[in-house]
Amino acid sequence: MQSDSSVARLAAWAATADASDPALTGSAAAAFADTLACILAGRADSATQAVLKGAEATHGTGPAAVWGLGTTLSPAGAALVTGTAAHALDYDDNFAPAMSHASAVLVPALLAMAAGRPAIKGDDLMQAYVIGLEVQARIGAVMHPQHYGAGWHSTATLGAIGAAAACARLIGADADVMARTMSLAFSQSSGSKLQFGAEAKPTHAGFAARAAVTAAALAKAGLGAKAEFVSAPWGLTALFAGTEREMTLDDLGTSWALLTDGMMVKRFPCCAASHRALDGVEALMQTHGIGLSDIDQIEVEMPEVLARNLRYDAPESTSEARFSLSYPVMRLLEEGSVSLFHFTSEAVATVADRTALARIRRKPQQMGPEGIDAAYAIEVTLTDGRRLRHDQAFIVGTIRHPLTATQLNMKIADCLAWGGLSRRKAEFSSAMDALPAAADVLACLSPLAKAA
Repeated sequence: MQSDSSVARLAAWAATADASDPALTGSAAAAFADTLACILAGRADSATQAVLKGAEATHGTGPAAVWGLGTTLSPAGAALVTGTAAHALDYDDNFAPAMSHASAVLVPALLAMAAGRPAIKGDDLMQAYVIGLEVQARIGAVMHPQHYGAGWHSTATLGAIGAAAACARLIGADADVMARTMSLAFSQSSGSKLQFGAEAKPTHAGFAARAAVTAAALAKAGLGAKAEFVSAPWGLTALFAGTEREMTLDDLGTSWALLTDGMMVKRFPCCAASHRALDGVEALMQTHGIGLSDIDQIEVEMPEVLARNLRYDAPESTSEARFSLSYPVMRLLEEGSVSLFHFTSEAVATVADRTALARIRRKPQQMGPEGIDAAYAIEVTLTDGRRLRHDQAFIVGTIRHPLTATQLNMKIADCLAWGGLSRRKAEFSSAMDALPAAADVLACLSPLAKAA
């Protein structure tokens, strides 16, 4: 069993740790830029718009910007709406140690938490992000793969706890407030992968961001909570994972998940479980000069836990298309790229050859020692009878295979074009460049708050 002091130790570290290493804060700044681009792209999504209406009715006005929509709400309400926008198009980053969309929770929560307070410096914002991410990594290590495999959506469950720690750090919480903040976030943690492919799925990031802001505010106000919530009876591991592993804490401050694991920055706007397949199919296209008309069948061997995420083999909606293997692979073979503009109701409804979807198949495999990092085996049968095989060991966009500057620029351009904001690209870039050293982060980002 974990020692009774595990959360206390983690909280004490999170409240005071120095995360000012430029390698850390620079990576955090890149995550803010990527996430804010996703927020601006997702602000007009139907899920975001529905959540905005609901939040206006239930959360009230306040000082926190709802980015790109020209309105303000209470911090909790803004976190809910902005978190939903960040995750609405499934273009936001992934964080392997927690198996979560970490930044889609952290960025909206931190920006909402900063509202109505004395000016927050860019360096303090970045350090809070880094601390929250590390907390999420340490807790994720004792929860997975059991937690995710059982069907929990870690973005909603563990994301809330990590973002709560980040919010507490941002407002200067001591160790006691930090521990109670995380515990109160745990009390709000929920979210099932049942919603994958449904319009409700992106609200999980919004719910987690709102939980983080609420937990930090309540703990700062003095609300009591059981501080040791991870290994206690009826605690996090017992209820959500059934594990008894201990958190690794002795290397806090010397080993950082942001530097060892990094973020997976997406170049395709769909579920990350499909990206290794998309990378592999692209490699085959480039090597052999093939396209959709050359394909008789494609089978992709992948871990069963990830294959289940891609369960929509013949998607009927944009939400289902984002959680399909066949649809984005078909679009890549057909057009040579996969963009946000492939995920419209019209694009999904007007697939010229729906039999092509049936020729692209998932082949689930039991998870081996490499876990979700196992290579995907892509077997292609061509119409002329030839057979090709490619083992895709890595995902483009991860720390060891980062996106190129060109790929990053293409993604930002895709987001801004989708959001009708292409003319504001220079304004976006200027704000992102200035953010890490800003004396007042909300003033720095204020141009991005206004409506198109």
